[in-house]
Amino acid sequence: MKEKFCEKYFENNVKPKHLREFCQKTPDGNVIKGYICRKANKHLGSLVITHVTEKNGKSYDTEQFVQSFPKIHYWDDRHRLKEDGESVVYYCQEKLDGTCLIIYALNDEFGDLLEIVPKTRGQAVADEHILDMYKLVDKKAIEEFFEGNFHCNDTLMFELYGILNRHEIAHMDTYIDIRLIGAYIDEAFLNYLSIKCCSDLDSFQTPNAIFTIEKYPFENSFLVRWFSNNPKLTNYEVSSEDSFPTLYDAVSEVKELLKQINEKYFEHNGRRVIEGVVINGEHFKNGQMYLKIKPSDIEAEARQPDSVPRRFVLKEVQKYFDEYGSKVKEIYGDDENHHVNYIKSHLREEFSYEQIEDPRTTRRIKNIFMDVWDSKIPPQSLQNICDDLIRQNPDASLPELMKIFANTYPSKKRQSRHVYNILSSIMKRNGV
Repeated sequence: MKEKFCEKYFENNVKPKHLREFCQKTPDGNVIKGYICRKANKHLGSLVITHVTEKNGKSYDTEQFVQSFPKIHYWDDRHRLKEDGESVVYYCQEKLDGTCLIIYALNDEFGDLLEIVPKTRGQAVADEHILDMYKLVDKKAIEEFFEGNFHCNDTLMFELYGILNRHEIAHMDTYIDIRLIGAYIDEAFLNYLSIKCCSDLDSFQTPNAIFTIEKYPFENSFLVRWFSNNPKLTNYEVSSEDSFPTLYDAVSEVKELLKQINEKYFEHNGRRVIEGVVINGEHFKNGQMYLKIKPSDIEAEARQPDSVPRRFVLKEVQKYFDEYGSKVKEIYGDDENHHVNYIKSHLREEFSYEQIEDPRTTRRIKNIFMDVWDSKIPPQSLQNICDDLIRQNPDASLPELMKIFANTYPSKKRQSRHVYNILSSIMKRNGV
């Protein structure tokens, strides 16, 4: 069956080993089964739903393909944009630092809308803490888009961002919101202008473009122009007076200009304001492709001949919790290295094998993972934890209590020595 799906839906660009089985419950209580693609190409996170059990108990086989949001690549020999032709205009949109959220229509056995489902790249249904944030955004335009059966096989792609979903860049002017970053309509990805102009999508907001990269008929060079109407960048405009012989040179200029924006913003606010930009453009071999551009100083950090810096590890750890938040404890209980392998696999695009496999990187992953996990648990003192352990397990010995502690609070295992001492003191005080 996997072989059939690879040919039918993934153009044989995905192998059966890249399709992972899933079984998840949707927000409305329907259960879906099928396969999710884990290959980091344009099909990353795409689904083939093969079975549906509705919340009323009705169950049936089906076959529904759901296109996810493609992997965003850096410029290299394979992943580069078209630069020939009469004219070229690429819009460099702000890369919002949040969670990629894909919205699709779950169809019933007759092809009619059963439910609108949000997913992330790693899951067929978004995790509970992502759904909790999604509940707070205005979904009217999404619901109107999927009304009827006109878009039953289409998907919308958003970035879920804001203070409530803070990663590295703080979007202080937004509590929680979504911006449309992609759309898959009638079996094709829409380009930037199609997304902006399509009447069906007029109600959606998109990330602001900060620069354009342009080349016009009878010209042999590219220009980089300031394009932003973003209020937070009003006082931080930067410009380029030069022209550039290749698109690669123009992209390099954008990296430097982004660095200048962050430097100016840092002088006044003590933090960076932008993670980078994304171009939704045409691949040099045709077809749509997303290309990401980061400020030159951030890019340079990744090239340091050392272990992976903390800030890059933290970003991947946060992505891990985006995907598995409510299931972290269960996953960790089955495999204590699951998060390590996940994070290392996501670091490979930017860092060398030597950096990733440096023992300091592994220690950093484990320590940051525990810090982030612990930060998501409601605060409770070690004293209160120990009191609760003894009260709930009155007949347990000290070694048994330590085992219960380790299973209940894996994110606090670095504090095991303190817990041991506190439990010992309590038990002595109680005459145990």
